[in-house]
This record gives sequence, C-alpha cells and structure tokens, in this order.
Amino acid sequence: MISLPKLTASCLAGLLLSGTVDGQVLAAEGLDRLRDSHVLSLGYVEGFAPFSSGSEQAPQGYAVELCNAVAEYLRQLPAMADLQVRWRALPEAQGLAAVAAGDIDLLCTPMVETISRRGAADFSIPVFTSGLAVLVRRDAPDTLLGPLSGRSGDNGPRWRATINAGLSKHSFAVLRGSLSSRWVQARIRQLGLQSTLEEVSTYEEGVRRVAERKVDAFFADRVILLALQARQAEREQLVVPDRLFAMSRVALPVRRGDDAFRLLVDSALSKVLSGAQGEALFARYLGPLSDQDRLLQGLYPLPD
Repeated sequence: MISLPKLTASCLAGLLLSGTVDGQVLAAEGLDRLRDSHVLSLGYVEGFAPFSSGSEQAPQGYAVELCNAVAEYLRQLPAMADLQVRWRALPEAQGLAAVAAGDIDLLCTPMVETISRRGAADFSIPVFTSGLAVLVRRDAPDTLLGPLSGRSGDNGPRWRATINAGLSKHSFAVLRGSLSSRWVQARIRQLGLQSTLEEVSTYEEGVRRVAERKVDAFFADRVILLALQARQAEREQLVVPDRLFAMSRVALPVRRGDDAFRLLVDSALSKVLSGAQGEALFARYLGPLSDQDRLLQGLYPLPD
C-alpha cells in the first residue's frame, strides 16, 4: 500500500507559490467534489495493451495499474476512504476530449505532452519514454537487427560502411504523411541507401506487413508499436528494440486547471514508480528493464 505523507499545518501553506500543499486550496480545487461524489472517474483507451486494455469491469495494463495506485493514494485522505473508481473505456480519438470536457478526472493511457494538447489538459509527471522506434522480426539478419538496435563496435568508417551494407536493399514501412516518414526518407538519402520505403495508411497495416514478411521493418511511435505488437498472434516473433531514433516522454492527461489534484496524482505516481516497486511493475507489463529503461525510470519520480 502507498503511504501518504503526514501533512502538518506549518507545511500546508502556499501550494502554488511555495510548492507545498494547503488543505483549503485542495478543497477549493477539486477534492470537495471527490468527497461529495465519492467517485473518481478514470478513462482509458481500449485495446492499447500493454498500457490499457480490457473491459470497464476489469481494465488492465501498465497505466491502469498506475491509476489504481492514484486511487489508493486518494483513499488515504480524510473522508476519502470509501472513494469508488468508475472506469470508462474510450476510443483513442476521444480520450483527450473526455478529459477536456470534464467527463473523466484522469486518462489512464499515456500520451506525448505537446503544446496543442496542453491547451486541452494538464499532464502528470512522465511515466514512460516513447519516440520514434522500429518494429522488426526477431529472425531478421543481424546485419539489419544490429544497426536498428543500436549495436555497434566503433564509430569508424568501417563500422559506418557495415551499417550502410546492413540497411541497404531492405524494405521499410512508415505511416503516410507522418514525422517518421519524413525522418526515414531523410535518413535513407543521408546514408545513400538502396532501400525500398513503403507508406502505409494505418499503424495496423505497417505491423501486419512486418509480421507477414512483406517489409523488413516498420518505423513508428514506440508506445503505439508496443501496443500493436501485444495484439498480434505472432507477437513472440516480433520485437521493438530499445533504441529510440527520436525521444519523447509520455504522461497521463488530467483535468486542466486543478493543480491540487495534479499534485496528488504526481505524488502517487512518484511513489509507485520509485525503486524496486516501479521496476517490478514495469517488468510485469513491459518486460525486463534494459539499462536504458532503468536509467529513464529513475528520472520520472519526484522526491518528497
């Protein structure tokens, strides 16, 4: 169980100015609503394993576990012990809109925080690092897997020539009109590769083409690739290497303008993401932590 730090009168003053928590401010900015309704509304994007999936009666996933930790944290507040959780499954296109409209308090599917999205919602501390990654078959030749995974012997001309030989004459897929499409096209030109680049209409099509050996690799956002890999019958034959060609942190969208609620969300997430508990949760849904995962995981929690 996550322990709630004891709050004293002397440390409760000046939430927004001093960074500590004031009980009256908490009430004014949303906790009275939760105490009155005894309901915490949590949304999630369905079919987005390993982050969020399952029915409204039994949702599951890495981000769902994080939100359960938030609910448990809130239950330790005065008059909140009987707080109930109401889950709502949402299509991906409606997740952020539901937060913005106040239909849910917290979206339990991570998103990249952008300027435009911040106009609709606030965001928690980061809970995962995503960015441009690649999906490839496990049985791909090492001359392809090595460069895509970031494995190298040195940075000299011979190694660069090996990369070019390994990547050349392979076929890659990207989502039509996406940032990944422009990045891959530029990279192919930069390295002078004799490679085939196919643009697909949907993420699902890109993953399917790799699974069916119609292309050698598919470039897209890491969070999306992991979610789609988990859905495939051939998921054990597919792999998303740790390497990120471009990096972005993802977080949980929360109701905009409720700084006190967001502070409590961040406090709960900082507890559950820390140390051995955080690593065990990560491993349960996302597999063993690489050195990179462990390093990034240590950057998310905020100290008390």
